[in-house]
Amino acid sequence: MGIRLVAASAVAFGAVAVAAGLGVRVNTTPSLPRGLYLAGPLDAGGVERGELVSACPDTAAIRRLGRYWTNGRCPGGEGRPEGVRPLAKPVAGVPGDTIRVDSSGVWVGGRPLPSSAPLFRDRAGRPVRPALGVHVLGRGEYWLHSGRVATSIDSRYVGPVRVVLERVRPLWTED
Repeated sequence: MGIRLVAASAVAFGAVAVAAGLGVRVNTTPSLPRGLYLAGPLDAGGVERGELVSACPDTAAIRRLGRYWTNGRCPGGEGRPEGVRPLAKPVAGVPGDTIRVDSSGVWVGGRPLPSSAPLFRDRAGRPVRPALGVHVLGRGEYWLHSGRVATSIDSRYVGPVRVVLERVRPLWTED
């Protein structure tokens, strides 16, 4: 019985390692439908509005929102040598867009994003600092937004992202 368990565990871990190496990602957060996603390279044409991407927040955002990150492959900056997990979110703003964030929500090019009102306190009552103000996205800057849950950590809190790692497509989701 013991050898079977060890063998089954080895096969399972091997399958997970192979899947990860092929770009399969698991999402368990409510920010996207829970399920399996396939990560792939970005096209030469760049990133388009509406695409689902995996991106790294800048180190200032990581410091400011430190308690919300889990370990991962994005550079974590001072105090986070292990790095942080990338954000997987839809692209709401692309270079050239003007983004406005205030207490009532986020506007991209004058159009409101659904379910975008930032929170000023987290579920535990601790203060959170949204990226309030006007942001004009420069070359290589993107605005990420998940309107699925109010507590999603996205560009409302981290501001524009500059390091987009990969395009992400759903393979199988619960929704």
